[in-house]
Amino acid sequence: MRKILIIFGFIFFAFLPLRAEVGMISVVDEDKHSKKEDFYHTFEYLIIPEGQQQTGRVGKCQATRVTPKWFVTAAHCVQDACQNGCEIQLDLLGNSPSVLARFTHPSKKSRTTQKPLVFVHPDYSPNIFAKNDFALLNLDVNNAPKIYYLRPTPKQNYRQVIPARQFNDFLEKNRRAKAALTHALHPKLPPILYFDEGNFLLDRKISVIAIFDGVRDVKQDPNPVYYVKGLGFAHTKNFGIRKGMSGSGVMSNTGELIGMVAGNFETWYQQGNDIKKEDDYFMFPVFNKGLMDFMKNTMGSDFNKISVKEAYPHCVTKTRKDFSKLIQMVELGNKRSQGKATVPVRKKTGK
Repeated sequence: MRKILIIFGFIFFAFLPLRAEVGMISVVDEDKHSKKEDFYHTFEYLIIPEGQQQTGRVGKCQATRVTPKWFVTAAHCVQDACQNGCEIQLDLLGNSPSVLARFTHPSKKSRTTQKPLVFVHPDYSPNIFAKNDFALLNLDVNNAPKIYYLRPTPKQNYRQVIPARQFNDFLEKNRRAKAALTHALHPKLPPILYFDEGNFLLDRKISVIAIFDGVRDVKQDPNPVYYVKGLGFAHTKNFGIRKGMSGSGVMSNTGELIGMVAGNFETWYQQGNDIKKEDDYFMFPVFNKGLMDFMKNTMGSDFNKISVKEAYPHCVTKTRKDFSKLIQMVELGNKRSQGKATVPVRKKTGK
């Protein structure tokens, strides 16, 4: 996950991967994506850059399936790691034994004979926070080569590869694991929520699944969620988003895919000799016109397999909330990331 820290007086940038206005949040009778079983469309994956298989240089992110062969993820997960070719290993099961679907994204020189699998939004920049931090993965999970393995243990901290026969024997004895793998290979795919122009308050609650070494944990957001046209992405208070969750789908409690995890944005202040955290925002790209156009141009006819719902007026309400301060902070952070700005010291007095 990509994280930006803004400290008044000092600014630090690290790539890891508001109070609500007075109003009413619509009450709905749905409660989807409150349990880990609701996230069969979301996967943990490993990224191994070309030539790094023996060095242990492995990235870790998450991806959400939107068609039988297409996944969405965060651009910062794959842009650098896959620019000269990479291997992607998609983890399909939370159990041990488990199974990895294995894919090879070719280097630029090999793309005349091998089809690319990773597609990064053309307007993505690592120096511009969250906006267009979006990529597509073309992964044919069902027909990909598989690696069957045992998960690491305290006494054995590496993945032990096992024969397919041993894995299949495990599935025959564990009906729950077998059902989970079936759901993973043939999941119910969520519809995408499309955001038109404007500033909106989401009339839904959101949740994200955190997957680490197969262990799944649902993070639910109790705070209001806003989409800000001037930023090009949505934000809310951080509710447990952390490094390693980048690319995970942001889901509504009525079952729509709203966006994907990009990072969090922290502001800090100086009080005496101490530097203290002031705010921590979770910010994520949503499916606006720019992202949808990129998907349509990249996916071709497969784009028509996606179910799309209009956000307004069904799932959001327009808001007149003033986001100018937040926009200024993000713009300042972007300029500092590009080496074009400094931040004056702001000292806070009192408790």
